[in-house]
Amino acid sequence: MRVLILEDETLNAEIITEHLKKYDPTIEVVAYLKSKEKTKEWIVKNGQVDLVYSDIELLDGNVFSLLKENIITSPIIFTTAYNNYYQDAFDVNGIAYLLKPINFERFFQAMKKFNGLRTSERNQDWSVISELLEQKIKRYKERIIIKTSTEIQILNTEETAAILSHLGKLTAIDQSGKEHEFRYKLSDLAKELDPKVFFQINRGEIININFIEKIEPYFNDRLSIKMSNVKAKLITSTSSTAEFRKWIGQY
Repeated sequence: MRVLILEDETLNAEIITEHLKKYDPTIEVVAYLKSKEKTKEWIVKNGQVDLVYSDIELLDGNVFSLLKENIITSPIIFTTAYNNYYQDAFDVNGIAYLLKPINFERFFQAMKKFNGLRTSERNQDWSVISELLEQKIKRYKERIIIKTSTEIQILNTEETAAILSHLGKLTAIDQSGKEHEFRYKLSDLAKELDPKVFFQINRGEIININFIEKIEPYFNDRLSIKMSNVKAKLITSTSSTAEFRKWIGQY
């Protein structure tokens, strides 16, 4: 297997090379390139490789301006100190995103993913594979912006016990029981929250599993849920109760 490394720091390039040798001594590192210009020249002269390891900031700027020209069609594992380029990575040929410093365990998992994809999806276009991978590592909403007439507040979703809808407005109840009113469409918000943590129990209420204190049977096979520091009585809808039971592990 032929691997190309795009990295402007020699030490990081050496770490990737050592990891590659440890993973599979037969892997050939064909070149180390420090700039977009040199990368373009090398690809034009030598063609594509099996896999690319690429930093995001090279000597002559951000690598995505080069990648969006489709100069590289090989799958790419990104290595970077920045955690805000996930979307850009999967808009091109990215299959994994490793934050520096790169330890071998995370490196191993990225290579395992690459080899699994190469084996099972050999005839698929890498853009399709990247799209599937992006869906698997979807990043969920981590904060809710609360705007008032005098200020803007930030409420972390992990500190949000419940979100209630009433007359077109949403109210987020934080871990201390304080209510924060904001405008958002509940159905859209439900899709943006981590489904392992949040569940929409009825048409107008979303709860955080980490704040559930007690669950009791309710009329018509529904469930009554007591949440920490939430005054309102929350009831699952008839249509959501079975799914809610599965969600909390009651099979």
